[in-house]
Amino acid sequence: MLRGIVVSFLCLLALPSVAQYNVKKMMQEGKRTLDEGYYVTSMQIFSRIVALKPNLYEAWYLMALSKYHLEDYKGAGDDCRSALTLQPYIADIYELYGMSCIRVERYDSAIVAFTHALDITPDNRDYWFNRAYCFYQIGDYKTALEQVDYLLRRWPVFEAASQLRADIVAGRRPKQQPMRVKGPQFYKLPSLRTKGKDKPILSVGY
Repeated sequence: MLRGIVVSFLCLLALPSVAQYNVKKMMQEGKRTLDEGYYVTSMQIFSRIVALKPNLYEAWYLMALSKYHLEDYKGAGDDCRSALTLQPYIADIYELYGMSCIRVERYDSAIVAFTHALDITPDNRDYWFNRAYCFYQIGDYKTALEQVDYLLRRWPVFEAASQLRADIVAGRRPKQQPMRVKGPQFYKLPSLRTKGKDKPILSVGY
């Protein structure tokens, strides 16, 4: 009897490591299917992962990216918010959240998202452009023009910004679309390489 209790106890101790191994394998498979464009499959895999480990922010982010590619922009935004609650110091997550908000015309929320992204990565011109685009969409033409002029001072050869400026001056709907989320490799989260060096940011205003 004592031997049986000991064996059972050892099995229970092994369960966390087995679960951890399974989650790691599932993450690898989810990334592979996401990279290959099987977005429904990757979304299902990451959905299972967050059910097992709801505190794993990367799985929330990758599920959001899968949904974004499937044009479920509301779902992508919700998953980004879950990821940001767990990890508010990665610009790529704010970018995806901002792009999701743009797709459902929540421009105010997108402005907040890109502002946080710029707090972390101030030299990303796409973030500057998308925020200017959102200011124009909500009717704040003065701020939008100031932002675009700043963009063109820093990056004089930026065709999208030049086009947006012409649209603002002419008072017409922007012909230039916001800068799109990067391709399949977007999930690599390059901001993680500078983890611990990012300055603290304000609480997220969703």
